[in-house]
Amino acid sequence: MKSRDRKPALSRRQFVTMLAAGSAALMASPLAVADAATRRRRRRVHASTVIDEPPGTTLADRKEIARQRKATADTLAVIRKHAMPPGTELAGIFRPLRSARRNG
Repeated sequence: MKSRDRKPALSRRQFVTMLAAGSAALMASPLAVADAATRRRRRRVHASTVIDEPPGTTLADRKEIARQRKATADTLAVIRKHAMPPGTELAGIFRPLRSARRNG
């Protein structure tokens, strides 16, 4: 393949322009269409629980998902019941680092 046969690389300006145009197109499309598609996929299990299930989910898959949800809910209940005394140190604190600026 000769270098003349290749397409020129996409410049940064062209890339950002395409990205902005695509984002604007997504924002311009009516959100009601996406919302309607989501609502069609939803299936009510209980009055208070709404889950999204892909089409073709088997009974065994639904049982496993329910089992995992119960295990997660039980774990969260244990974590939430744990009392932290006042003044307890946090497990982690986010401290952003300043970037090293170079002159020159």
